[in-house]
Amino acid sequence: MEGCAQKREPEQHSLLHTIARKADENRVPLEVHLELTYRCNAQCIHCYCVVPRGLEEPAKKRELTTDEITRLLDDLAEMGTLYLNFSGGEVFVRPDFFEIADHAKQRGFAFRVFTNGIGLTEERAHRLAALEPLTVELSIYSADPSVHDSITRVPGSFDRLVENVSRLKALGLRVYLKTVVMKPNLSGLEKLHQLGKDLDIFAHTYGCEMSPRIAGDIHAPGQYQLDEGELFIYLASPVWRKHLTPVAEAPTEEAARRHLVCAPASIGCCVDPYGNVFPCIALRVPMGNIREQPFRELWNSPLPSLQQFLTIETYADLPECRSCELVDFCRRCHGDNLFERGADWRSCHARARMAASAEHKLYQIRIREMEGASHE
Repeated sequence: MEGCAQKREPEQHSLLHTIARKADENRVPLEVHLELTYRCNAQCIHCYCVVPRGLEEPAKKRELTTDEITRLLDDLAEMGTLYLNFSGGEVFVRPDFFEIADHAKQRGFAFRVFTNGIGLTEERAHRLAALEPLTVELSIYSADPSVHDSITRVPGSFDRLVENVSRLKALGLRVYLKTVVMKPNLSGLEKLHQLGKDLDIFAHTYGCEMSPRIAGDIHAPGQYQLDEGELFIYLASPVWRKHLTPVAEAPTEEAARRHLVCAPASIGCCVDPYGNVFPCIALRVPMGNIREQPFRELWNSPLPSLQQFLTIETYADLPECRSCELVDFCRRCHGDNLFERGADWRSCHARARMAASAEHKLYQIRIREMEGASHE
């Protein structure tokens, strides 16, 4: 899940690790993900927060006003927040986006802007460059225009995206490309990777996680999720596969005790377009609403409903996980599992187990290859 502050793990002795540890100790919301709107000029097939066509106006009327957002930014600045993610929907459908972003700059935040690149114009690109965002991160799904456009459901979106990547780079902005790997685009990933190189972007990240939809049919994105065999194909590719990290041989429960789970609402949170505050993007357990209570109070007095999540520190605290042979490879998400299993969220996160199984299979193959090579 993009923007998830809780899942980031800086190197143990790095400055970022020290800052994160101090933020945790002093109850500082180091990074806040601001969903400015769920309205969008695309209708991506896998999106977790899409507003259907024809319902944009009612959604717009419910959104936080410019003044409400700038007051929130003032509160966050006073509390010590360093990083913001401006996300949607599509941020540029809000005509006040630049007013909001300029206020963030004046308050000294480092911020990232997430966009689909469809609505960027020459003028907007220049205004964005003047704000000096930390990164501009654009979603791209395929090097084949027809595949990309079939996923966004906007004809011509691929051409506009590529044009705007070049435009942003020419203005000196740090451009990230982000790809959700799913059934429709799995076969074209190597060409897409090459396109990123040809565009000379700063970074290109891939992920196969697909979150349930937060409104309507929560399971709709799941039909595009990779199955275990497809996950193995994705993980095994020499282009983007992760570096092999040896797993120490240990009894399962010992491995579970050393494997930390994410810590929602520890150093970050998510604020949706209507003022609701959540522990993270995926964990939609409301902490309250900034229209009813100041953010500082919500942050410093988490509701009892969150305690069930905060008491889970390692995989050993989860009954099924403590005895699972895949624990070293698992990246379960409390939020997604809550959506999928409700009150039974402590149980095995089936999608995380499927990904862990594919990664474990690949790990075993690589270990055998390394052992074979050492005997030659």
